[in-house]
Amino acid sequence: MSFLGNLFKKHAENAVTSVQKFLVTLDPETATEAQIAEFSDQLKKASEELAKARDEYRKDEKAAEEIEALYENRLKAATILEQQAAEAVDQGQKDSISASLEKLVTMLEQMKPDVERERQDADEAKKMMDELTAFVEESAQALKEARSRLDHAKSEMRRAEIEQERAEKRARTAEVLAGIRKGSGTFNVALDAMQKKAEESRIKADAAMTRSRLLTPTDAEKEDAHISAALAKASGEGAPAGGSVSERLAALRKK
Repeated sequence: MSFLGNLFKKHAENAVTSVQKFLVTLDPETATEAQIAEFSDQLKKASEELAKARDEYRKDEKAAEEIEALYENRLKAATILEQQAAEAVDQGQKDSISASLEKLVTMLEQMKPDVERERQDADEAKKMMDELTAFVEESAQALKEARSRLDHAKSEMRRAEIEQERAEKRARTAEVLAGIRKGSGTFNVALDAMQKKAEESRIKADAAMTRSRLLTPTDAEKEDAHISAALAKASGEGAPAGGSVSERLAALRKK
């Protein structure tokens, strides 16, 4: 790939990373769930690969054991032939056994690299299987812990949201109570003003009644003729209609 191609690829990877970080910032819960889901898919694939590796190992191990068993059996046969050749008295028999031994040893020499290769293949298959087993087990534990942390984080977020809602509710209640207290204070001021005005009106009414009572002639002044005449004379008013003719005439002259 050219320099520009590699540069463009790197910038594209950085852009994808930046977008991912931005999305995680916007919705961390969904982003975490998406990452866990992706990790779960990877674990599933790894588990499938592990199953294949185990199957492959069983096949390679079986093949290695079979060829090793055959090799060991031939090696034992060669040992027997070697002993028989050494113990043979008849030269013709000795030469025949030695020829068979030569064939078997040659066969073993040709077979040994195959035996070693089969064993190496089985060992490598086992190594791969063990590595995949460890990876799957560690990944499964990591996935379990990630899900547990996600559940805990969700619980903490829900608890925080509930606390926030409660705090906002308490704040709204406090505002309402403050408004009620403020309105109650205004209401009390209005009541005080009304009571004060009522008291002033009552005082004025009492004063008016007292004035009216003072200005109204008493029963004694109305019923006692002497008091009534004296008051009339004192105020310069005419004699009552029931007076003598001289008194009535005198009153007319005054007018």
